Amino acid sequence: MTEETTIKTKNDGLLGLFSIILGLGGVFLSYAFIFIFLGDILAAETDAAQECAATAPFYIPAFACIGILGGILWLVAGVGFFQKKKWAYSVAVIAVVITLFASFWPNIPAMESKAAVPGPWFLIFFPNLLVYFYLLRSKGQESWSKAWLGLGSGMAFILNFINAIAATTRMVNRIPDYDAAGMYMLTMPTNMIASILFGFMTVGLFLAKKKELVRIIGLVGAFMAIFAGFPLAIYSMFFSGLDASFSMFTMGPVVSLLVGFIILSPKMWNKIMGITE
Repeated sequence: MTEETTIKTKNDGLLGLFSIILGLGGVFLSYAFIFIFLGDILAAETDAAQECAATAPFYIPAFACIGILGGILWLVAGVGFFQKKKWAYSVAVIAVVITLFASFWPNIPAMESKAAVPGPWFLIFFPNLLVYFYLLRSKGQESWSKAWLGLGSGMAFILNFINAIAATTRMVNRIPDYDAAGMYMLTMPTNMIASILFGFMTVGLFLAKKKELVRIIGLVGAFMAIFAGFPLAIYSMFFSGLDASFSMFTMGPVVSLLVGFIILSPKMWNKIMGITE
């Protein structure tokens, strides 16, 4: 079949409708939340002398731009579904991964600053999460195990990026005291690269033909996240403050470790991918 081949399936119309709604909603809300909440979030964090005030003015709009891109991809996917194009599924997978990524983190500074509780970006996140499962199961005919693995690698994608953001924030607030900023300067780029690799893995699970390459990418991301994330979490808990306390830096490497453990075994990987030897 060529790229222009049409595919007649009973759920293309419904997926097209979902895509248009998620696309329009994602674009509109990404704009609206910036104008409604950004000022209040920044003012609240500045008043509380929270460290995020240094980087939130850059990261929150950046995530909004990514969210707008996700919404546009949803609109393109909707056109493809209504025209029964086989590329619509691929575009929709990329759209939902990007949108879930973009709509999770902004809720953290919104709730941390108490400017918006619960985080308004969950209005984008949760509908996309539901459609994620519907899209993979109904259109992609993917197994539940692969869908859950994709969700796990997607969370590693998000959480390692959050670690990179938090490391950037702490680094900026400690420079020029390079002794205090050193750990954050060291681990920030590693967590960022690990996040990007998990993003490629998440999309590749469903769209790539070379599944073993996807596994290799995931393993590299997992090892990077583990060897950057755990030292960062330990340093944050025991060496960066006066009192030992739990660090949210722990979540990224823990999820990455779980994903890495699952894909480490070739037999388990082949079973999840549906590969028969």
